[in-house]
Amino acid sequence: MLRSAVLLAFAATCSFGQSFEAASIKPFPPDALLNMTGCIDGPGRITCEHTSLKMLLMRAYQVKAQEIAGPAWLDTEYFNIEAKLPEGATRVQVSAMFRNLLAERFGVVAHREPRMLPGYALTVAPGGLKIKEAVPPTTPAAEEEPRRGPPPMGSDGFPLLRPSLIAGGATTLFRNGRARLQGGGITLKQLADALAGQLDQVIVDETGLSGKYDITLYWTPRVGEMGARPVTALPPAGEASAPDADLYTAVKQQLGLALVSKKIQRDTVVVDKAEKVPTEN
Repeated sequence: MLRSAVLLAFAATCSFGQSFEAASIKPFPPDALLNMTGCIDGPGRITCEHTSLKMLLMRAYQVKAQEIAGPAWLDTEYFNIEAKLPEGATRVQVSAMFRNLLAERFGVVAHREPRMLPGYALTVAPGGLKIKEAVPPTTPAAEEEPRRGPPPMGSDGFPLLRPSLIAGGATTLFRNGRARLQGGGITLKQLADALAGQLDQVIVDETGLSGKYDITLYWTPRVGEMGARPVTALPPAGEASAPDADLYTAVKQQLGLALVSKKIQRDTVVVDKAEKVPTEN
């Protein structure tokens, strides 16, 4: 076991010899407005806001949150990160850069071991699927003009995101005690991965469907779920969903899918050592 931990620590500092050109890590201000949680990839850089060390480990080791074991504070200490990418960096190299960053700035040492974890299977609900496959555009997409300042607000009480921000992936925002997940042309496996992040459970796609879908999902996070907080005001609910629908209910009502309890074996990253306070920028 010790040898495995040493090997993972060595890989974290040596994989591909890759590092960000520059990286700034700052604690998330406790009184700051929570607009998003997670990382957004932009041209030449990655921006992370209200991001826990566990979320960074997910990116570094390409595992889900439930496949990481370690001290409880991995979920409770949040950071803002600005990282500049070398030109032409690949996804594999970016994962290595995150491993290097965690080893250098947080002193992360970890090992892998198989564990049986509680989770869910994503299946088609008895009433049938309520979403349709995304239709590829018949004309090239127009280039988005640069936008300055915060995005405008939509009628649902959430910011209007550019199509490029949700294309091929799912983005979740929290506002006034509610949550909205959006994905453009995503697979149901990608949806399962996004839901797993919200519920802190392993979720596997067992729908048997291979299509890509445009998905918008609204729900009210419950205690223990990401984004859960007192509700001060409820903006308009998503179509076909009660204003206070929990995630399980919303998935069934709005998407025609169901989350069924299941035990799942996963190769788990076990964190043996990590520092709460990163070294200086």
